[in-house]
Amino acid sequence: MKAIIYLSIGLLLMIYASSTSSPPRSPLAVTSSKIMSSTDEADTKNNDAERDHQEHNITRYITIKFEVFGRVQGVFFRKYTKAKAEELGLTGWCRNTPRGTVQGEFEYALSSAETGTDNGNNTDEESWEAIAFQRWLCRTGSPKSKIDECTFSEKLSSSSSSARTRKYDAFRVIR
Repeated sequence: MKAIIYLSIGLLLMIYASSTSSPPRSPLAVTSSKIMSSTDEADTKNNDAERDHQEHNITRYITIKFEVFGRVQGVFFRKYTKAKAEELGLTGWCRNTPRGTVQGEFEYALSSAETGTDNGNNTDEESWEAIAFQRWLCRTGSPKSKIDECTFSEKLSSSSSSARTRKYDAFRVIR
């Protein structure tokens, strides 16, 4: 079987050499150039499709304020809050208040592909990261904390002109 394949390749090279004035290339070179040209075409098509998808897939940033009541000061609540936010890819801040609570804001990205809308006006959607963080703030917190109540307010969506701009670049603990 190998002999037939080698013979076929040899015949192809001879035919190719007689039809061109340039020296013959190996069949692998011919095949690889065809593969490269088809790969380049596929890459161009993929890049065009990706660019179209990015233009229509608008990302909005939504900011939510929170306040946590209970035994949340002096128990490393802010440190654990920062770690959880970073784990989930959220940005924002938190701080202790004179009332003995911890308050802050967190921000998450929401793309129009997730919401099915492009208008940026509907803020009822939440990412799984935002939901997980809210549950963590209300139910878990730091190991020594005791959470009595947790409130969320002022769900703000970025305007369409600043839809691609984050309000925060990281999650910070304010002292």
